[in-house]
Amino acid sequence: MSWTEDEDQQHKITDATSSPPNKSSVKDNLDPNKEIWSLLEKTLSENLIEKRRSRRWKIFFRFLTLIIVISVIVGWFAKSSLQDVSLEGDVVAMIPMRGVIGANAEIESSEFVRLLDNAYQNTQLTGVIIEMNSPGGSPVHSGIIYDAIRSKEQAYPEIPVIVVVEDMAASGGYYIASAANEIYADKASLVGSIGVISSGFDASHLLEKIGVERRTFTAGRNKAFLDPFTPMTEEAKAKWQAVLDETHQQFINAVKEGRGKKLVITDDVFSGMVFTGSQAIKIGLIDGLASVNDILDSRFPNAEPVVYEPKQDSWKELAKELGVEMATRVINSTNLQ
Repeated sequence: MSWTEDEDQQHKITDATSSPPNKSSVKDNLDPNKEIWSLLEKTLSENLIEKRRSRRWKIFFRFLTLIIVISVIVGWFAKSSLQDVSLEGDVVAMIPMRGVIGANAEIESSEFVRLLDNAYQNTQLTGVIIEMNSPGGSPVHSGIIYDAIRSKEQAYPEIPVIVVVEDMAASGGYYIASAANEIYADKASLVGSIGVISSGFDASHLLEKIGVERRTFTAGRNKAFLDPFTPMTEEAKAKWQAVLDETHQQFINAVKEGRGKKLVITDDVFSGMVFTGSQAIKIGLIDGLASVNDILDSRFPNAEPVVYEPKQDSWKELAKELGVEMATRVINSTNLQ
């Protein structure tokens, strides 16, 4: 093949025309998008900074919460330890008995017998004040606490046991109170109700009217004598009444033993009637009108009151303390404008 100089020159022009654009030209073509890329880069940078700031605050608040929890735990254990430290001066034990008496009730015999034992372990003990506010309850638990108080009085005759009635000491509440050396109440307090009750209803005739027949299978003719849908036999009535009468007599004997010659026996004293504090003085159910503060000021002016009451589960107490502490801190850190 042959070629000429003119053809060679023509090829060079063609190659120059078809060659790819250089970097400068590409960059110039992208110039319209530079602002978009810059804005995107700035947004991503600010988002990263914000995430880092948020992470730092989370770490700070977690650390603060941990400090609060540790402080509450340490304070709670310190408080528990301080409660066990014996005081140097005289001590008067304060035992609140408030609520219904019975198993799994506010006043349970096992708990309060243990509280009595704990109180008498203090060598500086000079007196026991029971703050009574109970409508009554189980005669069994009332009797157990009564016996425990009487036993302590015999073992430690120099330490008086004083009951101060708040709203009421009725039925089982007065059963327990009568074990004390002295009983005081407010003039409007309700005291007494020395009796026993067992209530129910007879719906057997109702079943007959609506055509329903009761089917009860028992082993022992008196096993279902308290079934409200079955008529009670005369035999069952007599025997159940004998049980109540015996329980009532136990109550009466306990009151007589506890109150001794102070008691003025009338037709109403053991009838189950309740009396006001003013009325109760006249028949010897109480020794006078006074409040807890009155007794502390007049009888134990130099003694330090120490409260003995049933403790909840340790972790429940801690959770309660923690909840109160957290709520207090939140309230204190909140300013109302």
